[in-house]
Amino acid sequence: MKATISKTNLRRTVQVICLIGFLWLFLQTEYRGYDELPFPVSLLFRLDPLAALADTLAPGAFNWQLLWPALLLIALTILFGRFFCGWICPLGTTLDGCGKLLGRGKGVLKPAWRRVKYLLLIGMVVAGLFGVQLLGLLDPLAIFLRSLTLSIYPVYNLLMNAIFDFTYQHQIPLVSSSVNALYPLWRDNLMAFYQPVFNLALLTLIVFLGIILLEKIERRFWCKNLCPLGALFGICASRALLTRTPDGLCEDCQLCSSACRMDAVGAEGQRPGECIECLDCTGYCPHERVQFNLGKSRPKDTSVDLTRRGIITSLAAGALIAPTVKISPDQAKLNPYLLRPPGAVAEDEFLSRCIRCGECMKVCIGQALHPALFEAGAVGLWSPLLVPRIGYCEYNCTLCGQVCPTGAIRPLAVAEKRKIVIGIAVFDKDRCLPFARGEECLVCEEHCPTGDKAIVFDEKEVLVNSEIVQVKMPRIVRNLCIGCGICETRCPVDGASAIRVLNEDESRRTLPGAGVSIPYG
Repeated sequence: MKATISKTNLRRTVQVICLIGFLWLFLQTEYRGYDELPFPVSLLFRLDPLAALADTLAPGAFNWQLLWPALLLIALTILFGRFFCGWICPLGTTLDGCGKLLGRGKGVLKPAWRRVKYLLLIGMVVAGLFGVQLLGLLDPLAIFLRSLTLSIYPVYNLLMNAIFDFTYQHQIPLVSSSVNALYPLWRDNLMAFYQPVFNLALLTLIVFLGIILLEKIERRFWCKNLCPLGALFGICASRALLTRTPDGLCEDCQLCSSACRMDAVGAEGQRPGECIECLDCTGYCPHERVQFNLGKSRPKDTSVDLTRRGIITSLAAGALIAPTVKISPDQAKLNPYLLRPPGAVAEDEFLSRCIRCGECMKVCIGQALHPALFEAGAVGLWSPLLVPRIGYCEYNCTLCGQVCPTGAIRPLAVAEKRKIVIGIAVFDKDRCLPFARGEECLVCEEHCPTGDKAIVFDEKEVLVNSEIVQVKMPRIVRNLCIGCGICETRCPVDGASAIRVLNEDESRRTLPGAGVSIPYG
């Protein structure tokens, strides 16, 4: 009995170690004085078969260099079953831990619910074949990292700053000295360079908490019924060499039917595609009958019946989504402020490759990257946008290209990045102080980072309070502006900036003259 219990303890230990490892890599997805990130911070997504699938369906060549670990994981799943979900997945570990703390639902839903994740996967793959990538919206690894980046980590950073500020201000004996002695080490290794702020933080948190609260309905509700990655693993694991014996419930016990967290064993037999190899059943079997072995006779497969109607419905839904999206107006024409990170590929390919993981937003030094709601269309949800009024693209920073796991943002050398045009800045003469009020303002020119300034001044005589005065009027040098957005960030005008970056002339445009112009400036 001790040996079987130790298997469960081993699995829990591996889960905790993997979770800590992924959290550590998450914390290293940060500028800490190095232009090149020293660790493979996007490792979690390089292991992600859904990221590899999205990359396969996207235009262009498959990124073997980035995503070969995902293919290796698929091969291991074919051999050993759906072990990733039970041993490694950080969202699965979080659900196990939170379920234990918050309490779990006792009921087991009808097996028909298990179909949903497979039907979702089928529909999203078909949509991807027609050029609309939806996998990143429901990828559990993307949901986990996205929630950390946009919601949980900013709150943690805010609370830690508040704690350190409180102890510093109140000088609590013993506590204050020890905490403040710890602060430099904590700040430099476990906190953000700046306090993170993001759009969609609340929406992202609500989605994450909703997945956790589904545990109150049924244990591992998300993994059993909704997870498309689990569905992909389930398909690969349905003929795995690692098998469980006995291949069904024992007549004198049948404890497995109620105790299995994935409902992988029932009266009718096993569901190999649903088993996550957690090994719990080897521990709670009162007669120590349950074993997992390689190469044993294959059990009777009673996996979920998707039904012909369900499959046809999923195929049709996926096939209809793509043309519906394609007939929508070009979002770059509707929204001239649709700006993507430097190195981003052309928009259609970008939306096909980006899995909305949030890595680029986490690592952005200037806090310029934020998740889209509908600015990039319905399928652009949570994809990264550059929002210059909040933050700017640092002139010498190439970190977003280093962390992108699918090649949606190309890695760039610093010299190449300085030449990439994100967009072009345009003055709103109704708001710009020199034009609107005749007041001299040099802020935008002072902050312009290009070698030869992309903002210059023309001295003009203007009438101010019945007097003619000389005022420096700013002007954009079009062939020098790269659209980094620091002028918009630093503009002292309250509210909307008096200088805005438009996506006109961006380097990633594939067709000449595809830029967007609007009539001010």
